[in-house]
Amino acid sequence: MATAGLKPSAGPIPVPGKAALPGETLGSASSEPTTTSTSPAPEAPQHFLQRIQLFTHLTPENCQQVVKRMKKRDFPPNSVIVRENSPGSSMFFITAGLVEVRKKDPVTAIEFLVAELGPGKNFGEMSLLTGKPRTATVSATQPTTCAILEQSDFQDLLLEFPEIGVAMTRILAERVAEATAHMGVDFINLAKMQIDPRVLELIPQSMCMQHHILPVSFCNNRLTLGMTNPNNILAFDDVRRLVKGVMVEPVLITDEDFRKFMSTTYVQLTKKDEEPVAAGMTAGTTPATAGKSRPEVTVDLLQSDIIRGLQMTEDDVQTTSDNKQELMNASEDAPIIRLSNSILGLAIKKGASDIHVEPQEKDVVVRFRIDGNLQTVQNLPKKVQLGLISRLKILSKLDISEKRMPQDGRISVSMEGKPIDFRVSTVPAKWGEKVCMRILDKANTTLGLEKVISHAETLALVRSLINQPYGILYVTGPTGSGKTTTLYSALAELNNPEYNISTVEDPVEYDLSGINQIQVNKDIGLDFPRVLRAFLRQDPDIILVGETRDKETAHIAVEAALTGHMVFTTLHTNSAAGTFTRLGEMGVEPFLVSSSTIGVMAQRLARRNCPGCREQYEAEDHICEFMGLPPKSTLWRGRGCDRCNGKGVRGRIGIYEVMKMNSELRAMVARAALTEDIHAAALRSGMLDLKKYAALLLLEGETNVEEVLQVVSVQD
Repeated sequence: MATAGLKPSAGPIPVPGKAALPGETLGSASSEPTTTSTSPAPEAPQHFLQRIQLFTHLTPENCQQVVKRMKKRDFPPNSVIVRENSPGSSMFFITAGLVEVRKKDPVTAIEFLVAELGPGKNFGEMSLLTGKPRTATVSATQPTTCAILEQSDFQDLLLEFPEIGVAMTRILAERVAEATAHMGVDFINLAKMQIDPRVLELIPQSMCMQHHILPVSFCNNRLTLGMTNPNNILAFDDVRRLVKGVMVEPVLITDEDFRKFMSTTYVQLTKKDEEPVAAGMTAGTTPATAGKSRPEVTVDLLQSDIIRGLQMTEDDVQTTSDNKQELMNASEDAPIIRLSNSILGLAIKKGASDIHVEPQEKDVVVRFRIDGNLQTVQNLPKKVQLGLISRLKILSKLDISEKRMPQDGRISVSMEGKPIDFRVSTVPAKWGEKVCMRILDKANTTLGLEKVISHAETLALVRSLINQPYGILYVTGPTGSGKTTTLYSALAELNNPEYNISTVEDPVEYDLSGINQIQVNKDIGLDFPRVLRAFLRQDPDIILVGETRDKETAHIAVEAALTGHMVFTTLHTNSAAGTFTRLGEMGVEPFLVSSSTIGVMAQRLARRNCPGCREQYEAEDHICEFMGLPPKSTLWRGRGCDRCNGKGVRGRIGIYEVMKMNSELRAMVARAALTEDIHAAALRSGMLDLKKYAALLLLEGETNVEEVLQVVSVQD
């Protein structure tokens, strides 16, 4: 879809006011509009049409003939005019208003803002000419009027005015050049390429012939794929299923070049591969060579053997530069844009909770936290450091020239229709700015407690606590133990028009419809105590305090609970019983804690056994004794498979310790009893501690001993 003179914006992430993304030529989008009026286009058609490149060579009289074949339609703000992948047989000319064009990245599946079009621009011509589905979604951002030309009328105009066909040919030729130059789809000449035979072996010859594709190079976990049709989604899917965990970057090749290469050079390279291919590599043979075999060419082998660093298309920019314009230029290089997109998209697809970009002396390390564990994903060349970090700071709306002070920002994207936020933090480090991005998947807030707590009795107990009319429920545990997820799952169950629910957080991690969420801003004095005092004047039913950090916050939360409100909050303690000691250290009187608290949840997260490869075994005696299991108990562990990348674990599950207050516990808390005594009394009243809960998960095969021992200490 595209229009003459269309300018894609600087970057791919949908930041307000910016548009961007390397991709294909923009094409019209999909589902045809459902709008209204059919009055002919503008009153002075010659003036309107002369602003459109397609009709600039027509006389005023001819313009009148064109306008007679057009229909006018009005679109309200936020309405979809055409939708990606839906059929289309009409062309649109914008006479008033503004539209935005969004396109889904075929590699990351993230939807990016590609362009904004105003009066005098057109879209939809590619589907009209080719008969293929729309290639982008176009939506009105303000009241917009379009003149619409149907396919049959356009064909009649081509016969009546041949100069329109000449103009269209020129426009399309210019667009091909513009797309390859500015939108990241580069053209390559296979005759001039030196392709490593090992790269060719990544994709079978039969698949190459089926889709007219060719693996050209492999560098930095990125497979460059030559394609005669970069829009071939089926080819992308087949390649990604075959070569897992790799970013696929399309480049354009001609059909003639492809056929010639496959019939000549391909045969020579694969035949030549019977000889030793490089110094230090084991000499290989073809499958037809009897008695010998060569190592299978895999992504890991190529990673370690032929990565030569990310190649930039522009001159290197000195990483010591402080010039803001140079930083902007470095961040807008097409390879840097693709690299940043790929990092964000890969993290989402792998289910990472955090992304770490860490400059080192000689390279830049990218690590993902997946299921609670940090994993190194890429070691990037040092020369991408400036551009990559500047790019991430621009997307986060941070000051790219400030490299001496920590900064915080936020990136918002959409993937497969789901809004996803990245909470970005930068800090100056020895070898450059370190960037950490927390991934906040807002769709998770639709989860109920049954998706979080697997044990039926514990689930029923927690539900009884959150449905109390007033009191405080504390959720405790170390950082990253899932406290926020648990509280939001509880709020999701309670969220209905009968309750006035308010939250105060730093920061607001999820968007919940129907709930009043306040972001702490210490710079203007908007801290937890001030917001809590304001809440008490807002007729609240339920209050969530992101974290109880100090005496004042704790006191106001207790006051709210004692005056008839339900309060949820978190603390950093190791056990449920330890909550009361921590509150005492903050200066909250024990009798107030005793009378306001209805329950405490301590929790941890352990990695689940992979359901695709878990297997049974008989546990050792000392393990059974430590976990309180019967001797010779049958437990489960994962042996490793493709679904879990050979790790044997996939996803995480909660381990809980839920203490419901009773008269004995309240009396002990009021007299400031020892943590150990409170814990023992809770066990006598039927509480499952972390270890006993973990033992249940072990018997059910949900997790394994190694994972439990990482999160449940001997003392627990």
